Amino acid sequence: MKKLINGLFILGFLFVINACKEEPPYINFSPENTIGDTSYIISPVPSAELKSVLIEEFSGVKCANCPSAQVSAKAISTANPGRVNVVTVHPLNKLNALTRPFDKAGGDEFTSKYDFRTEAGAQIFEMVGLTSGIPTGNVNRKLFSGEILPNIDYPKWSAYVNQELNSPTPVNIKLNAKNIGDSIEVELTLTYTQAQTDSQYVTISILESEMEDIQESKDSTGATIFVENYIHRHVLRGIITSYFGDYLNASYVPGRVFYKKYRIKRDPKWNAANLDVVAFVHLNTTKKNVLHSKETKVN
Repeated sequence: MKKLINGLFILGFLFVINACKEEPPYINFSPENTIGDTSYIISPVPSAELKSVLIEEFSGVKCANCPSAQVSAKAISTANPGRVNVVTVHPLNKLNALTRPFDKAGGDEFTSKYDFRTEAGAQIFEMVGLTSGIPTGNVNRKLFSGEILPNIDYPKWSAYVNQELNSPTPVNIKLNAKNIGDSIEVELTLTYTQAQTDSQYVTISILESEMEDIQESKDSTGATIFVENYIHRHVLRGIITSYFGDYLNASYVPGRVFYKKYRIKRDPKWNAANLDVVAFVHLNTTKKNVLHSKETKVN
């Protein structure tokens, strides 16, 4: 009888556990890069900053049309100094015919110096909305009216960027980054100026620029060419937070401040003099919308 009672208890316990199981909001329970994390409320509440917009561009070195998308992103950024942040993502093992580095051993005419692909880039590509080809990209990860996915063709970026630049942001961002020995240290302060109800997350990405390497492209006639000294910029090299973003775990009321400090080991393959950090606050439920972004050089 005792064995029967014990068995029924175990079965009942398992049933309760399974019945209560649900998909919780993502929380980074092992933030190994976090060395400072606090939250508090200040008064008076500061004025809201102008919103800065994120362009997340998905690219590949064997994509002949990708340089045109990069030219478009640069033109948009130049026209809006300090208010448009570009991240060029080469997703690992996604659309390999377009993203895999050149390799003579594999039959290519050239061999790439770099492999720009990242696992985080692949996860972001999948999370924001897989597409069947590149170049593609999103503006603030937002699904705009009339679009099927947040990732859209680059000729549409400019109009949507202008739309986002004219909308307010509920959170101010202060961002600093520096090289310390073989590591990168990042300080982030988020200050809410308006109340928010949706769960909020922050993602911090490391970018590298001024990398000279082979890139497939097109000439003025539309013929495919290979540019051996192409300069790659704003390339995603790593993510300090989770690719999903770190959850901001407090009420989002005016005056709410989140202070976070991170430290990550710098990859020896990265050029410390050419690194930037981009931080952005975003949703991560059905909507992925980026509320504000900020970029700074790693000094």
